[in-house]
Amino acid sequence: MLQLGILVDSAPKQQALTQLVAQSGHKVGCHVLLGSTAQEQAKQQLVDQELDAWVVDVAADYCDELHLLDGLFAQSRVPILFSDSSEFTKGSEEHNAWLRRTGLRLQRLRGDINLQQANPASELWVLAASTGGPAAVKRFLAQLPPNLGVAFLYVQHIDASQAATLNRMMTNAGNYPAMVATQGIVLEANSLTLVTARDPVEILDNGTLVVNYGQSWKGSYAPSIDQIAANAARIYREQCGLIIFTGMGDDGAASCRLIKQVGGKAWVQAPDDCTSDSMPVSALATGCISLSGTPEYLARALTQLKR
Repeated sequence: MLQLGILVDSAPKQQALTQLVAQSGHKVGCHVLLGSTAQEQAKQQLVDQELDAWVVDVAADYCDELHLLDGLFAQSRVPILFSDSSEFTKGSEEHNAWLRRTGLRLQRLRGDINLQQANPASELWVLAASTGGPAAVKRFLAQLPPNLGVAFLYVQHIDASQAATLNRMMTNAGNYPAMVATQGIVLEANSLTLVTARDPVEILDNGTLVVNYGQSWKGSYAPSIDQIAANAARIYREQCGLIIFTGMGDDGAASCRLIKQVGGKAWVQAPDDCTSDSMPVSALATGCISLSGTPEYLARALTQLKR
C-alpha cells in the first residue's frame, strides 16, 4: 500500500481523488487544499511528509500560492501525478473518462515506483499447470541451476485459499524463491512469481504486473493460462516461452499458436508422465509444440538453451 499526498485547489477535487486513491488500494498520507491552509503549514507539509508519491489536481490558471507548487516540483524526490480536471463538468462523460484514466495511473503507480529499484527481465517463461501441477513444477524447478537470467511466471489452477501453501512449496523447490503476484511487482531476472485464482493479473509493457483486485478472470479457467500467455507473447515476443505441465482441460492450447507466431517457444510435459494429460495433449494437437519430455528433461533443455 502506497502513502500518497493529495494537493488540490478545491474540496470536490479533494473528495474525488481521495476516493480514487482508496479504490486503487493506496492510502492518503497528506491532504493539501490550496487557499485554505496556512502558508507555512502547507509548506511544511510539502517538505516533511514521508510519501511515496504526490497526486496533484490544480487548474492551469491557478495563481494563488504558486510558490507552493513550485516548491513541490523543485524539492519532491517522489513521483508526481499532475492533472487538471477543472475543465470537466462533474458527472459528464469527459469527467468520468478522466476518473478512469486517473484511477488507472494510480493502479499502475506501484510498478512505476518499483522500476526505480529493479530492472525487468528481457525474457519470460510461463509455467502453466492444473491437476498434479505443483509436484511436476517442483520437479522442474529442482533441476534448474541458479541465475539463468530469465523471469518465471507460474500460472496454476488452484483454489485461491491455497496460495500461501503453493508459495511455500515452490520456494523450497530450488534456486528461485517464489512470491505471489502483487500490485506493481517487477518481473525480474531469476524471479518466480505465482499467479493464482484470486484476482486477474495483467503484464504491462514495462515488465510489471497489475492485479485487478475484485474482478474475475475471463473464460472458463481461473487463473487463465491462455490470457496470461497471450499477454506474455505480446510483450516479450521471441523472448517468451511457455511450458504446459500436467492438467485437465485445454487451457493453454490456444496460446501455443500465439507463442509460435511471435517466435517464442512452447513446450509440454510428456503426456505419459502426467497425472492428467489433457492439457499437454490439447497443446500437442495444435502442432505448435517444439519439445516434450519429463519436467527434468525440460529443465535440462532450458539450461542448455541459456548457456
